[in-house]
Amino acid sequence: MNDIKKLWFLKPWLFSVLFLGIYSSLFYYNVLSIGILEKKINIKYQDIVDITKRFHGYYINSNTVTIEEGIHNFNNVGIIVNKTGEVKVLSPAINLLSQSLLKAIDKKYIWTIAVIEKLHDKNTGNSYFLPLRDIYVKFNDKTLHDSLMLDRIVKLEGLDKTYKGFHNDDIRITEVYTEDSSNERVHSVIYPIYLKSKLVSVIIVDIKEGWNESLVTDFSDKRWVFITRDKGFDWATFNIKVPYTLNAPSLMVSIDIFKLLSVSFYISSAIYLFSIFLYCFYLKINNIRCNDRMTGFFRRDFIESKLNRVEGASFLIIDIDHFKQVNDNHGHDVGDRVIQVVTQRIKESIRENDIAIRWGGEEFVIVFYHMKHDFFHQKAEMIRERIESERIENMHITISIGGSKQQYSELAFDAIKRADMALYQSKNTGRNRVTLDKNEDNA
Repeated sequence: MNDIKKLWFLKPWLFSVLFLGIYSSLFYYNVLSIGILEKKINIKYQDIVDITKRFHGYYINSNTVTIEEGIHNFNNVGIIVNKTGEVKVLSPAINLLSQSLLKAIDKKYIWTIAVIEKLHDKNTGNSYFLPLRDIYVKFNDKTLHDSLMLDRIVKLEGLDKTYKGFHNDDIRITEVYTEDSSNERVHSVIYPIYLKSKLVSVIIVDIKEGWNESLVTDFSDKRWVFITRDKGFDWATFNIKVPYTLNAPSLMVSIDIFKLLSVSFYISSAIYLFSIFLYCFYLKINNIRCNDRMTGFFRRDFIESKLNRVEGASFLIIDIDHFKQVNDNHGHDVGDRVIQVVTQRIKESIRENDIAIRWGGEEFVIVFYHMKHDFFHQKAEMIRERIESERIENMHITISIGGSKQQYSELAFDAIKRADMALYQSKNTGRNRVTLDKNEDNA
């Protein structure tokens, strides 16, 4: 019982320490996961870049056919021919590129695959789109009145300043932007193709902005972390560098502190409640091992070896008077109830830290620490009076008591033997009385 009360008193502190430990561990785990997330995202982008680069060989080695000026559709690939002439057969390669990309990215996040040509000798260009949307047709019509589509795209994408840099960087990933007319938020993987040091074409893979969020969400779900694309606290917000970007644009992610707190609370609660359950289970098992089932007192076989370490204690041995007659005349069930009532009254008469032991069938030992002689004698008389004050099972029950105080360097069992001799004297002089060992009287 004392252990349970102590645990209840410490409960807020124990839970707080547990909660802080779990929260700190989860937060540190999430912070460490940011670097892993950055590597994962870079690998995903690198996969798309590598797949896109494969198109270079298809483009260089593709056949050509004569196609009239206008809009055409081959294998679901829309082709805008601005001048009748030889046009590369790229639709099989674009479809193959699309199928390859689907292995690295979910179909719902691929917005457009486009190939934009610049035919220098004819001052015009052809465009290939999967799929071909009306906005691309309108966009093409505008370019016929001012500049070639490829030049216009380079300018609109903000790549005009690094146009020559394509020779060195080879590929570029743009920042997220809103596409004209469709208002779709995308970012583009742009891969240039050169012939004889001249830019002849670019391959563009437009990816919806939601792909970044899906990468973060999938990573968080698989690793059981709480990283999100939403804006969070400044101290819990991190920038992830996206490869092949100009001026090092980054992807902002943050740790969801509120969710982290919530999960930490639930985990702490579960662990704490489970610990309470285990502790109570331990106390129950320990109680069975240490305590007498009928009285709740310590069992003699459990406590006896531990009494060797007791020093400066006072001992009472209590015996129920004429108990054999109770069993013989009323049965053992009544005798058991008498023992239970007697021991309950003894419990009520001693201090919380005093030790009560069931020494024999109807014999009990009480160990008192730091008790003066006068109070020791009063305590013994109080216990005796408490037992006879009320009838038990409609019987007048009394007890006899012997007491002793442990002397300097005396073993506890020697003091108990002296208390037992005092008990024998109480019984021989009429019972229902307290007798203290003569050494105690002289103390």
